[in-house]
Amino acid sequence: MIVGIPCLRLKHTYLALTTLAFPIILLGIVFALPSFTGGELGISGLQRFTNSPIRSYYLHVLIMLVLCFTMWKITDSNTGIIFHAIREDELAVKAAGINTTRYKLLAFSLSGFFAGIAGGLYAHYMRIAGPSTLEVSMSFNVVIWAIFGGAATIYGPIAAVFILFPLLEFVRVWPEYRILIFAFVVLLILLYMPEGLITWVRDKIEKQCPRCKIRNVATRTQCRICTAELD
Repeated sequence: MIVGIPCLRLKHTYLALTTLAFPIILLGIVFALPSFTGGELGISGLQRFTNSPIRSYYLHVLIMLVLCFTMWKITDSNTGIIFHAIREDELAVKAAGINTTRYKLLAFSLSGFFAGIAGGLYAHYMRIAGPSTLEVSMSFNVVIWAIFGGAATIYGPIAAVFILFPLLEFVRVWPEYRILIFAFVVLLILLYMPEGLITWVRDKIEKQCPRCKIRNVATRTQCRICTAELD
């Protein structure tokens, strides 16, 4: 709510850039209340859920899959359809009598909920929660993952993580060119696949309904929403 209400009038890239400012504000709060937040040292000594790296990996993957399935079910519901409609044409949704402000705040709350779970898992894995885990570069990484994979998808940012992280590790043999190669790959995707890599792949394997514009699996002959015939 605190982040969502001031950002309601912003859209697209401006919204993403504005939300990047809030970690900086949060850092100021952390430094201003050292007795509660631990100040520059943060809160250390957090216990990991498991001491085995392999078990920890599979635990995080399992939680990720559960959260992704939950997000997918939300987007496949009536609420998710309204989310899609607001993204495509907010004015038309308002004309239909739908309270777009309420749904935009709901979207902010849901994203904060899922991000909070991820942040909690990260803090327990690193065993510390403080300024070192609130770096602005981490927020930029999240935006890069979303843009690279496809901001309008659930699986796009996830796929981007599994592509970009191995890429960064692969080019570690050239440390002086590591960031340059990473930036070059991201720039190529932005130039030739502006909607994201996974969105580009999806367009090749999915059909768009001519009536409601909802995307369907290529094997379907009827739209899953309005049952219109697909070419």
